[in-house]
Amino acid sequence: MKSPMSNIQIKNQFIKNLSPIAKEVYFASQKDIIKNIEDKNNVSKAIKVAVNRAIADKGVNMHKDDINYLITNIIHDIIKDFSMLSLEDVYLCFSMGVRGKLGEYYGLNVSTLYGWLEKYRNDVLPIANAEIVGLLPKPVESDYIDKEKIELEMVDEICSLIENNKIDFFNDFGNFRYNLLERYNFIHFSSEQKMEFFNQAKEQYKLDLQKNNMELIEQGRSIQISPISNFMNKLENNDKTTKDIVVMYAKKIAFRYFLSNVKDKEKFRIELTKKIKDYYGTN
Repeated sequence: MKSPMSNIQIKNQFIKNLSPIAKEVYFASQKDIIKNIEDKNNVSKAIKVAVNRAIADKGVNMHKDDINYLITNIIHDIIKDFSMLSLEDVYLCFSMGVRGKLGEYYGLNVSTLYGWLEKYRNDVLPIANAEIVGLLPKPVESDYIDKEKIELEMVDEICSLIENNKIDFFNDFGNFRYNLLERYNFIHFSSEQKMEFFNQAKEQYKLDLQKNNMELIEQGRSIQISPISNFMNKLENNDKTTKDIVVMYAKKIAFRYFLSNVKDKEKFRIELTKKIKDYYGTN
C-alpha cells in the first residue's frame, strides 16, 4: 500500500500535467455544488461577489439599481438552472467571460452572464473533464468503491428514464452515461449509424444556433449573432473545439436512441450491474 506522502506526490504530478483551464475546473469540482449548499444566503453573497468582481475586471460604470437588478436576476438563474455547478465554477466562468474566453463581449447584463454560464457548462466542462479523466492516476482501493457506487447509481438513473418514458427529455451533460454504456460494451453502432448520429447532431446544433440568434434579435442584440456559416466552415476545417461540440451532441442522440430500443429493462439492469460489479470485483 502506498504511503500518504506517495499519494500526495502522485496527485501533485497529475495536477501539474493538466492544462491551465482543466486545472481550474478540477479545483472547482472539488467544492460543494450549489444544490448541496444548505444556506442559500451564502450562495447569494458569493454570487454577488462574483458579479461585482466581473464589473470591476471590466472597468465598467453601472448605476447601483442596474447592478442590483443584475445580481438579483443572475442569482435566481444560477440557483434554478446551474445548481450542479460549484460557486468556484461560477467565479471561473465569469473570470473567463470578462477575458473574452467565452465568446465576444457586448456589455454586462443578465443575458451575457447567462450565456457565459451555458457555454461554460456545455462546452468548457465536458472538454476539461475529458482531459482530467484521461490523466487521473489509478485510484486507490477506497476510490474504486466510490466510483463503483457512482456507476451503480447511474444504472438506477438510466433504468428510471426508461421506466418513466423520459428518454426524449434527458440531456446527458458530459456524455457520462453514454460513456458508461460504451465502456461496458453495451454500445454497438455501425459506422453508418455513427455518421447518421453525427449528421443529426450537426443539424441540431445548427437549430440551437438559429434559436439563440433569434433570441438575440428579439433582444435587439443582432451584433452578437453567430453565423451558421462560421460554424460550418470551422467544422469542415476540422476545428477541434467545433468537432468536439458536435460529437458531444451526437453522443446525446445515440444515448437516447439506445435507451429507446431497450426491450427488457430488468434484464438490461441485471447485465449492466453485473459487468460493473465484475469490473470492481464485488460480485
